[in-house]
Amino acid sequence: MSLAPVARPELRFPWEPESVNRANLATAALRQILLQKIPAHGAHAQSLLVAIGAIVGFAAQNAALEQGELLASRRDLVGPESLILRQTKDGRRFLAGRWVNAPLLLGYGHGFPLQRFVVQAAAAAGVNRTEFGDYWELERRIAKDAMEGEFGQLEASEGRETLARPQDLLRVLWPIARRAFTAPMPMESADEPMLNEAHWPVLASLVAARLIGQTVESVPPRIAAGLVMEAAIIGSKLDPQLADPGRWTLAPGPRGLQIIRDDRKRRASA
Repeated sequence: MSLAPVARPELRFPWEPESVNRANLATAALRQILLQKIPAHGAHAQSLLVAIGAIVGFAAQNAALEQGELLASRRDLVGPESLILRQTKDGRRFLAGRWVNAPLLLGYGHGFPLQRFVVQAAAAAGVNRTEFGDYWELERRIAKDAMEGEFGQLEASEGRETLARPQDLLRVLWPIARRAFTAPMPMESADEPMLNEAHWPVLASLVAARLIGQTVESVPPRIAAGLVMEAAIIGSKLDPQLADPGRWTLAPGPRGLQIIRDDRKRRASA
């Protein structure tokens, strides 16, 4: 006797079903704004991919810091190396840890990491599964470069243009991305729950996948995948003061990394 296959429940995005329309509006707005600022064709297409990668990475960092602040008083809930503040040889700060990497790389139980979207989009454009780089090794290389003081510059390689640094793009684009993630619903639409910070890297990853498809005539998808992933890993490790000054205060403390979101601190003291 044969048994019928067991139907598996569909994996839902974390904002479903309550905020589907809000999420769709946010991703559409972010993609439209980026395309208005950086064309998807010709010489600027690679910069567009770097930009969305940097936004995903910085959104991943923001989600990690939000989680870290929430659990700052419960160190028993925070595993070793969840979120780490490190310093380069020349005194610059950068972040590392599992919470920063989880929204970007497969592993740590994250259901929708950027790597998943990037690989699917590039594979749909013709890249074989064996052609993708080792993105965990890429993360280790970037972390090592950061410790040596060589941090924030994309690696030069065949097929790549001379590109802006992720931190320089973020100074301009992160405020725009944050407004897209937090925008109110249109007056003519029913209201839905807000998208919280843990949703932001997933939303930006959806946009990254779309842009890999849109730039395929100008950027080979294998190169596109590498640009998005490298920019995201760099963006996730940046000192938040470089791209979002005045939002976070980070400092070592007796119970681990101390994290304060400055706008909450100001509201509490008002």
